[in-house]
Amino acid sequence: MGMKEALKLISRSKLMVAGFTMLVLAMLLSALAVFYTTTPTYSSGGSLGQGVHVIGNGSFEDRYSYYNRTLTLSANNATVQVSWTGFNRTYSIRGNVTVYPSDRPEVNVINGTVTYTYRVKAISHPYSDLAIPASILAVAGTITFWVAYVHAFRGKRK
Repeated sequence: MGMKEALKLISRSKLMVAGFTMLVLAMLLSALAVFYTTTPTYSSGGSLGQGVHVIGNGSFEDRYSYYNRTLTLSANNATVQVSWTGFNRTYSIRGNVTVYPSDRPEVNVINGTVTYTYRVKAISHPYSDLAIPASILAVAGTITFWVAYVHAFRGKRK
């Protein structure tokens, strides 16, 4: 059996075409789920007086992963304690201090007034839920294609 005859046999098998179509659709869905990303951002700023201040937006930061956070503190003469999970440090600020928190920072202004700028950049995969039907389609398409392949070529071998 030549290649032309094999392609004719494959194109006539509706089950094989269905399996191949499921595989192509699964590849498209998984590509969309993995490669389409958005980068939502959040920023805030203002002036902080004495006391403890939790910086950031919990509803934004709990929704996304892969954060890139930057906290810049500015003052002429102030003492602040900056902390987040696993980090706690006291700064005497005369100018600017920039830190890169791994979590929402807490700023305790011990004396003075501090101006802050907080920026968060996240990565979102809005179509990541498509990976589940893509994997189901890939498995079903593979099984369907191979069942049709075995059925189509049964008895065709010499």
